[in-house]
Amino acid sequence: MIDANGVMYGTTQLGGASTACGEGCGTVFSLVPPSSPGGDWTETVLWSFGGAGGGFSPRAGVVLGAGGVLYGVTQAGGTGGDGIAFALTPPEGAGGAWAETVLYSFPASANQYPETLALGEGGGTARHTW
Repeated sequence: MIDANGVMYGTTQLGGASTACGEGCGTVFSLVPPSSPGGDWTETVLWSFGGAGGGFSPRAGVVLGAGGVLYGVTQAGGTGGDGIAFALTPPEGAGGAWAETVLYSFPASANQYPETLALGEGGGTARHTW
């Protein structure tokens, strides 16, 4: 996903700060373009999934909603174990931390394992698809 400033947002299935998943529980990151052509892009990890209730193992990117909120899904974790739908709210000030809100925890009995989101007709509305 690329915003109006050319900043790219994505996810990694593994990696991040948590050791709860062996090789990491996954991340949401940004890549800021260089200020001059040919320069280096700047990567920032916006969120490291911690496993269990907060979800882990995102398998697709994120979508951008109103106010810079990023929406996505993980394939595992949550209270049911079959993944979550989440929102990441940007920090209020420079250098602050992003905040995760679990919007929905997929129940284990449904065996859904969500893998992607699509942007709805409202432009800032995220909806699930699988």
